[in-house]
Amino acid sequence: MLVKEIAMKTLISIIGAVFVVGAAFAEPATELPATNLIYTDVDHSQQIQPDSENPALAAALQGSRDKSKRVRTLAPSVGAGLEYGNIEDLFDFYNKVKTTWEPSEPGEPGDGLPTPENPTSGITLDDVLDMLDPEQTALLEALASEVAKQVALLALISVEGYGKVWASGDVPLGLDNDFLGGTWTMGLGWKATSKAFGLAEPIEFDLEAARVAITDWINTLPMDRPTGFAISDDINLTPDPSNNSVIFSLNNDSSLVTKSARVTELKLGYSREAWEDQAGRLYLGAEARLLSMQLSRVAVRFGDISDSGELFQDIRNADYESDAGFSLDVGAIWLAENYQLGAQVRNLNRPEFLFPDVDLTPYQDDGVIGFLQSDKRYTMDRQLKLEASVFTADRRWTSHLRLDVDPVTDPMGDSYQWMTLSAGYNSGNWWLPNARVGLRRNLTGTELTYVGVGITAFKYLNIDIASALDTVKINGNSLPLGLMGSIGFQVHW
Repeated sequence: MLVKEIAMKTLISIIGAVFVVGAAFAEPATELPATNLIYTDVDHSQQIQPDSENPALAAALQGSRDKSKRVRTLAPSVGAGLEYGNIEDLFDFYNKVKTTWEPSEPGEPGDGLPTPENPTSGITLDDVLDMLDPEQTALLEALASEVAKQVALLALISVEGYGKVWASGDVPLGLDNDFLGGTWTMGLGWKATSKAFGLAEPIEFDLEAARVAITDWINTLPMDRPTGFAISDDINLTPDPSNNSVIFSLNNDSSLVTKSARVTELKLGYSREAWEDQAGRLYLGAEARLLSMQLSRVAVRFGDISDSGELFQDIRNADYESDAGFSLDVGAIWLAENYQLGAQVRNLNRPEFLFPDVDLTPYQDDGVIGFLQSDKRYTMDRQLKLEASVFTADRRWTSHLRLDVDPVTDPMGDSYQWMTLSAGYNSGNWWLPNARVGLRRNLTGTELTYVGVGITAFKYLNIDIASALDTVKINGNSLPLGLMGSIGFQVHW
């Protein structure tokens, strides 16, 4: 069935799909921060247990304490966040550009297809058909203008037409014991993320070819003229000479795609001091992660979105495919009296996971089909991370820098390469909160910059929030393009 006011419905679908899917399984992609927004994985003065990625950090934390005391730690936490495109501007644009996208299969009479008596959308040009000749180009100019609007719309969808939500939970446990002379960490984590985004296929339009097709139609005897004709592989016209109107429709595979991923991690790490001299101590560590993933995908052509409620129901009922894998991380930290340097390599073995297939029957464009086929495979990229910290001798004041050397792609297909600057103050008192501030920027992908603040209250409760600096207007209010928050507590005995 031909979609009425497809622009508005598509936008509603994008927004709704995000929150329908996100409400069920929110959380961050594996590359999105959640449980440690400010310090990421570099702090050792306000944490008694690292919710970190560097496997060597646990031993470094233990090494910074009194070596005569054996310490066990537990630090569960949860986090959540969202990112979205310039939704309201898109909404206004969709309202202004009312176009028609053809369904993947021909419709039946009465199913909403445009007719001369009821043109649901398109171009209406008074007296244009009567005036058309090689010198008269009003119809062609109108067509070119309409195509330009659609190209702009697809460009906006590609850049801005997305929404993403995520959440996570982590329960790390640290054990400092004599087995193999090091520090052991175990943990159970849960991560999930969902995203809805527009997949745009370029619109094919050649002005001269359109002129020839229209002129041929006019030069055909009225009794022999077809009711409609194509001026390109993407564009069809349905003329109505009696009303001097032309109904414009697109046969295009541009689509709305939604993806979801739920990840359960079982982690086991080991780290220990490897070398010591007067300048400092070197710690090495490794962590194995057993990963269980549930993955889902839904792709719907714009022309096939006839009812947003049905679309949401399809998303709710989408099939999840389970996949499992194993990942290995290694890390090293040099800990001196007033500074700390670290490096880690994530996903040494680059495990792969598969999303379920999507129905490719409605699609004709090789580019769109190729994307949907390649998008099925998700590979956890290998990544090098570097860190540096400086602090006072009593570790009351700290400052940190962390850099992802390589960009990585998350299960939703988004690219991340974080650079983080942070600083904090440790009061040393249970009644006076520890405080921290941070700035993080994604050097690739969205290139969003976040600022964040956090506190540790009563020595045990951690609360952090972060907001993107870029904003968008929704209902007249200026809101950040991204928000994150986390809360957790930490104990040791």
